[in-house]
Amino acid sequence: MLFNKNKEIMLTIGLFSLTIAILLDRFAGVGTIIDFFCGLLTGISLTMNLGYLIRLRIERNLEIKQK
Repeated sequence: MLFNKNKEIMLTIGLFSLTIAILLDRFAGVGTIIDFFCGLLTGISLTMNLGYLIRLRIERNLEIKQK
Protein backbone atom coordinates (compact mmCIF):
# COMPACT_ATOMS: atom_id res chain seq x y z
CA MET A 1 0.00 0.00 0.00
CA LEU A 2 0.93 3.60 -0.40
CA PHE A 3 0.96 4.31 3.34
CA ASN A 4 3.42 1.51 4.06
CA LYS A 5 6.08 3.23 1.98
CA ASN A 6 5.70 6.79 3.20
CA LYS A 7 3.87 7.46 6.45
CA GLU A 8 4.19 11.23 6.08
CA ILE A 9 1.51 11.05 3.38
CA MET A 10 -0.91 10.02 6.12
CA LEU A 11 -0.07 13.15 8.10
CA THR A 12 -0.40 15.36 5.03
CA ILE A 13 -3.80 13.94 4.11
CA GLY A 14 -4.97 14.39 7.69
CA LEU A 15 -3.85 17.99 7.86
CA PHE A 16 -5.33 18.96 4.50
CA SER A 17 -8.66 17.30 5.22
CA LEU A 18 -8.93 19.11 8.55
CA THR A 19 -8.05 22.41 6.87
CA ILE A 20 -10.69 21.90 4.20
CA ALA A 21 -13.28 20.93 6.82
CA ILE A 22 -12.58 24.09 8.82
CA LEU A 23 -12.76 26.28 5.71
CA LEU A 24 -16.03 24.65 4.62
CA ASP A 25 -17.50 25.23 8.05
CA ARG A 26 -16.46 28.87 8.07
CA PHE A 27 -17.21 30.00 4.53
CA ALA A 28 -19.62 27.58 2.81
CA GLY A 29 -22.73 28.46 4.74
CA VAL A 30 -25.32 26.22 6.33
CA GLY A 31 -26.65 23.09 4.71
CA THR A 32 -27.04 19.39 5.18
CA ILE A 33 -24.52 18.46 2.50
CA ILE A 34 -21.96 20.91 3.91
CA ASP A 35 -22.35 19.35 7.36
CA PHE A 36 -21.92 15.91 5.82
CA PHE A 37 -18.67 16.87 4.10
CA CYS A 38 -17.35 18.63 7.21
CA GLY A 39 -18.01 15.49 9.24
CA LEU A 40 -16.51 13.25 6.58
CA LEU A 41 -13.34 15.31 6.28
CA THR A 42 -13.01 15.59 10.06
CA GLY A 43 -13.30 11.81 10.36
CA ILE A 44 -10.68 11.28 7.66
CA SER A 45 -8.42 13.72 9.47
CA LEU A 46 -8.80 11.95 12.81
CA THR A 47 -8.19 8.55 11.26
CA MET A 48 -5.11 9.61 9.31
CA ASN A 49 -3.54 11.60 12.14
CA LEU A 50 -4.09 8.86 14.73
CA GLY A 51 -2.78 6.25 12.30
CA TYR A 52 0.33 8.36 11.76
CA LEU A 53 0.91 8.72 15.50
CA ILE A 54 0.47 5.00 16.11
CA ARG A 55 2.89 4.10 13.32
CA LEU A 56 5.40 6.67 14.59
CA ARG A 57 5.21 5.22 18.10
CA ILE A 58 5.68 1.65 16.85
CA GLU A 59 8.70 2.63 14.75
CA ARG A 60 10.31 4.51 17.64
CA ASN A 61 9.79 1.55 19.97
CA LEU A 62 11.45 -0.73 17.43
CA GLU A 63 14.41 1.66 17.15
CA ILE A 64 14.82 1.74 20.94
CA LYS A 65 14.69 -2.07 21.18
CA GLN A 66 17.33 -2.45 18.46
CA LYS A 67 19.82 -0.24 20.32
